[in-house]
Amino acid sequence: MKKIVMFMIAAIMTFLLIACSDSQTHDGEAKTPSASGAQKGRDYQSVVEDFEERGFTNISLVALDDLITGWLTKDGEVENVSVDGDENYSADKWYSNDVEVIITYHTFSEESDLEEDEESKESISEKAEDKAVESILTIETCADLEKLLSTEGEINDFYSTFAEQYKGSTIVFDGCITYITNHGDYDTRYDILMSGGNYVDDEMVNPGPIFKFEDVNTYGMGIEDLYLPDYISVGSNVHVTAEVEYFSENEGVFYLNPVKVESR
Repeated sequence: MKKIVMFMIAAIMTFLLIACSDSQTHDGEAKTPSASGAQKGRDYQSVVEDFEERGFTNISLVALDDLITGWLTKDGEVENVSVDGDENYSADKWYSNDVEVIITYHTFSEESDLEEDEESKESISEKAEDKAVESILTIETCADLEKLLSTEGEINDFYSTFAEQYKGSTIVFDGCITYITNHGDYDTRYDILMSGGNYVDDEMVNPGPIFKFEDVNTYGMGIEDLYLPDYISVGSNVHVTAEVEYFSENEGVFYLNPVKVESR
């Protein structure tokens, strides 16, 4: 009987020790999302988000500008990830949350290795430039865009008409940021509301629809920094380049897919 009691006490003590160990907090620490080998070949932006969600705060990006065609290796594909200098780290390992995480990925070289004569290059460049100009709509080249930005009211039949006619087209306009929030639980993905024209105050509603970028990050807005720069903030006047998606009559929101957002 005495042996049974002692065995039960030992079992309870073991359970309590394990429970205490599991309940320990890791203040100031972060746990790796997966082993280094699992990151190779993934898109670097997804890897950044995984590490951020686990609490890592010191993330650096290294671009290998070694792509020419992108057929075998995609633009943005991860080559390797190191945590605190270790490229062979294990999954679910705790580190100080400020250790350096370096994500190395592939991208295209700024210089082409193709050998072409100058006349051929110039011809190709001119054709590409002409095509780009034709596909970009501004208030100077598109009367409908000028009308869109000057129409009064958050909801108007013309907003849907414009979205259907120009879906997939790229528009360029001067606007202002009226609202920003994180998308869901993400730290580096955002929902952003904008309107055309200059920002006045939070009570002034500018003509034109309420534009929205949904679930976007800095890279999608043509910004190289991992986190939002100062000019991406409520009240900022910006120069917007974006693709037309659709107008939601239920929400009174005109959805755009960002290409580039610049300060002005």
